[in-house]
Amino acid sequence: MAKRRRDRWALRQDYSLPEAARGGPDYDVSPPDPVLCWLQYPDRILEVEARVIAYTERAVLVEWGFGQAADCAWVWRDAVVPH
Repeated sequence: MAKRRRDRWALRQDYSLPEAARGGPDYDVSPPDPVLCWLQYPDRILEVEARVIAYTERAVLVEWGFGQAADCAWVWRDAVVPH
């Protein structure tokens, strides 16, 4: 389940792709690339503005939000488009 934090939904680790599904190795992206990304929550699916901070052959690690409210999750590469 998701946890509530300052009136925002935060993904739990189990809604991020597991390591076995991501493939590997992973590479950092510097500076982060801005993207639109589909995120899955227990009760909804949202498209958010995010930043790709790492990638593998199959998946990307996206970060959304700012400062202490920033969250991240591994998603399939097809779930993101350049922004």
